[in-house]
Amino acid sequence: MDKIEQLWCECLASFNIDSAILLSQSTVDPFRRVYVANGRIYKVVALRYEISKNLRADDFVGEFAILKRCAAIPGVPLPIVHYQNDEFEAIVMKRVPGEPLASLDISWLRLFLILTKLGIILLKLSWRGISHNDIFPENVLVTSQGSTSLIDFDQATRTNFLVALLRQFAGINVGLSKVHGSLVTISKKCVKKKLSPKTIQSLKRLLRRNDNEMLQVLPILPNDASSQEKTLLKAWQQAQVSDASSPGRTVAYYSLDVGGYHFPGERPWIERRNVLRSVTDYSGKRILELGCNMALLSCFLLKDLHASAALAVDADAKILEAAELVSLAFAVKPILKCQDFNAVYDWETELFDFKPDIVFALNVLNWVQDKQRFVGFLGRFQEVIFEGHDSIKVESNRLRDVGFQHIAQVGISERKRNILHCQK
Repeated sequence: MDKIEQLWCECLASFNIDSAILLSQSTVDPFRRVYVANGRIYKVVALRYEISKNLRADDFVGEFAILKRCAAIPGVPLPIVHYQNDEFEAIVMKRVPGEPLASLDISWLRLFLILTKLGIILLKLSWRGISHNDIFPENVLVTSQGSTSLIDFDQATRTNFLVALLRQFAGINVGLSKVHGSLVTISKKCVKKKLSPKTIQSLKRLLRRNDNEMLQVLPILPNDASSQEKTLLKAWQQAQVSDASSPGRTVAYYSLDVGGYHFPGERPWIERRNVLRSVTDYSGKRILELGCNMALLSCFLLKDLHASAALAVDADAKILEAAELVSLAFAVKPILKCQDFNAVYDWETELFDFKPDIVFALNVLNWVQDKQRFVGFLGRFQEVIFEGHDSIKVESNRLRDVGFQHIAQVGISERKRNILHCQK
């Protein structure tokens, strides 16, 4: 028996539930688990070893207090006791029946009824000034009789009625804490699951058409605009005609606000920056950015977080021309390289010889044909910051297979995907 399992055996013994069944465990933190025994749920953390505390909106005491405040709401777990000793902390709740909505194949009518019942639960939570903030199909349990419950309140926060309504129903980030999932989010995911890929693509093109016309208009700069602003305008003009973001569409991937001017794009760069800036210490480090797009990340790390060098790599030559203009605008000098990761020849050696301290592979694996080769390349480094399209479990297993022993979820990207910090 390894040390981690021995630790959990001691935990169960301290609760007098040696025969408890492991219900779930965190894929990024082996010291957070959920057990079930005697009709109760035991949500437990090993205090000395927990590595994902920063991902919670509140501690166990706060979560227990929120559950107590919502105890009278049907469909919300009933808290029984909060327990803590020197080694472990736990919330004990009455077990909620049902299967996760994510695992069910249901009719349109049943989906409508489930979402209606979920909306009633959210309305009652809002009335009590509680915002769940993590409304996903995995957190909604449904029984064969049709009863609906909402679980997993570790992202829940206290607020007022109006703010809770905006956050839970529309997913609007009002207030300090982040909304990860809302009624809109779960509705989109459930509808998308029932539609064919061809139908989804047609709907996306239809919905994006007006966005392109209204939101992707570049600013008109006056003659006395700064050289930085003029250079950024050229960069965004180049990015919009590249195929690096959305082939066939006149759009840049990132939007940026500088000097009172808005340079439009699909996603705000500031959201990406805020997630990544405190993941690790970048000062004096050599950075390899794979799939760099406009190289805003490399430029930011060089200029503001004092990285010593950066090699920014992308397969699209036009986007690298935009990246060169961005680096000129911010007066930094990342090395820019055009490289197709699907090439059959050895491209790995040249990138490895750069000797990076930290490697970024954000939203790039999905575009690579030979994923095993690419992940194997990542496994040659000591520290990688990774964003993938698949679940945490799938991505974590991929990265563990190439030698990363310490994998922690450090945030959610602007595309609502998990960002993992991987170390040997």
